[in-house]
Amino acid sequence: MGFIAKTFILLGIGYFLFNTFAEDILKYTANEQPTAEIKTQDKISNLVHSVEIPRQRDGHYWVNMDISNNPIAFIIDTGASVVTLSHNDAEKLNLYLSDFDYNITVRTAAGLTTMAEINLDRMTLGVIELYDVKAFVAREGMLSVSLLGMNFLNRLERFEFQDGQLIMEQ
Repeated sequence: MGFIAKTFILLGIGYFLFNTFAEDILKYTANEQPTAEIKTQDKISNLVHSVEIPRQRDGHYWVNMDISNNPIAFIIDTGASVVTLSHNDAEKLNLYLSDFDYNITVRTAAGLTTMAEINLDRMTLGVIELYDVKAFVAREGMLSVSLLGMNFLNRLERFEFQDGQLIMEQ
């Protein structure tokens, strides 16, 4: 295949990828994570609080949560055993930790590291509210986004991935 034909093919692929992912790329470069619009239901008759989170175009489930009256963006991470705050998000919550606080050894995808253990007084997502949630704080530069881990999900009555939605019930 000639040089001109290869060039047109590559330009076509680039054009397609740009049109498909440009919005997400711009959000990431602006240091904004895509967050889902959350559908909430409060089923009074069954006393069930339900939240539906759509999967985003990047394939992840993103939520904006209220942590003790502070908005924090999280990615749902079923591979994370514990809710983990990025260093920047911990600072937003006025949690200023010293090196001595990072005394919990954890195994991550990148290997062994240490994190600080804290308790979050209240975590709210729509109509779902949990109190006294164990969390870790990652060292500076380790995480760019906070992780909503299994210790949060396991305290719910139910959570399920279905048809591109994450359904949480309390």
